[in-house]
Amino acid sequence: MRLTRSAFLAVSALTLFLGAAQAATLRVGTQDDPDALDPATSGTYAGRFIFASLCDKLVDISPDLKIVPQLAESWEWDKDGKGVTFTLRKNVKFHDGTPFDAEAVKFNIERMKTMPDSKRKAELAPVSGVEALAADKVHITLSEPFVPLLANLSDRAGMMVSPKAAKEKGADFGAAPVCAGPYEFVERKSRDLIRVKKFADYWNAAQIGYDEVVYYYIADSTVRLSRVRAGDLDIAERIAPTDLKTVRDDSNLALHSAPGLAVSHIMFNVGNGAKADTPLGRNAKLRQAFELSIDRNVINRVAFNGEFVADNQMIPPSSPFYSKAHPAPARDVKKAKELMAAAAQTKVPVELTYENALADSRVAQIIQSMAAEAGFEVKLLPLETASAIERYLNGNFEAYIGNWSGRADPDPTLVSFFGCSGSQNVNKYCNKDLDGILTQARAEADEAKRKALYEKATGMYLTDLPSIPIYHPNWFFAARKTISGVVIYPDGLLRLTGLKPGA
Repeated sequence: MRLTRSAFLAVSALTLFLGAAQAATLRVGTQDDPDALDPATSGTYAGRFIFASLCDKLVDISPDLKIVPQLAESWEWDKDGKGVTFTLRKNVKFHDGTPFDAEAVKFNIERMKTMPDSKRKAELAPVSGVEALAADKVHITLSEPFVPLLANLSDRAGMMVSPKAAKEKGADFGAAPVCAGPYEFVERKSRDLIRVKKFADYWNAAQIGYDEVVYYYIADSTVRLSRVRAGDLDIAERIAPTDLKTVRDDSNLALHSAPGLAVSHIMFNVGNGAKADTPLGRNAKLRQAFELSIDRNVINRVAFNGEFVADNQMIPPSSPFYSKAHPAPARDVKKAKELMAAAAQTKVPVELTYENALADSRVAQIIQSMAAEAGFEVKLLPLETASAIERYLNGNFEAYIGNWSGRADPDPTLVSFFGCSGSQNVNKYCNKDLDGILTQARAEADEAKRKALYEKATGMYLTDLPSIPIYHPNWFFAARKTISGVVIYPDGLLRLTGLKPGA
């Protein structure tokens, strides 16, 4: 069949249109399928990853971990440190067209503090009141000085959802969230994909380069990379260190990375039920011996090709609050045995629980082999993710490989794990002196004094060792070279502002 010139031009125009439409869709490979997409109830890193497209926050962090404006243009602390006034960005809309204003901030903070299943209560515990001073000004009152408030508001505690939608949807809000971010929710297929589309009335719409983003759940890192190489995906998160050479050698791909805030650590049950009644659970000297039986650098080289940061602290070296005074001890099997002998032990059994993922499995096997040389009989207990997390939350473990995504401020990490009533303190560790120092640090506005307090805190938890930090993972993303504007932050979240499709 012959085409007329008009028909030919029409077909050509259609082809160009379809090509443009395809180019305006960003396809992202993610490692995990998130839980409910409600900032108040979300408890997963995968949820935070998706929220970066849906839900703007009052403030954000910069690549160097400074607090920067987002929905709040500026803020001013009260002189006594017991309150802060935010000046809000004007002409901001939620995805349902309703206005974002001070009353919306008041609603969101109160919702997160009062919802029965809210996971933000601890992050906002010092907030005693919220007052809308004007449409664009809101004052948050604190029961006590709380310096980490801004850092907490740079994450889910500061994400703003539509009050109208939250009231109407109730417990179903997380199935179809309505926020004030660059993209609005379209659909979710469980354990498959999440689709969002550009919100035309977004306050910073000019900096949003894709009409649509589709997040594909692909658990295997190597498979995610293969699909980026094949062109089925545009970008994939958390590329395994063992696959980085493949990315670097592929002329069609770009490797984007950043030092991470996350930490992988071995938590010991020291006070939660029968599982705490073990030699390692009862005796800090044996936990010190266990630490001396392992070599973090070898773990990093063997499991991660040396691409991560071997370290002994919960706070990463990229943080200004990292303690240089407490370097990781070198492996010393002889000293480990001496500590064991002093505790009248020669063979110490321990059951190590972990999620049956590639990275944790490698680490567990290396630790098992190393610790055996000092006399620790490590029994490995790999479990499917949901089962492992259930055991973790219930304190049903002797030792557990935990992975914490980290925060810009030390407080949410250190208080969560080492505070006597911390939200992640599932092993029931409690040192009243350490608890007091952490409480003092969260009220100290002077950074130098605050850093000195965290120095003390670091020395205390590294002596008690309720948890043994092993390494800090770095973030690695593989992307097609045609994508411009990719910047990876220490929190590992893919921010979509500035991303643009190329030719």
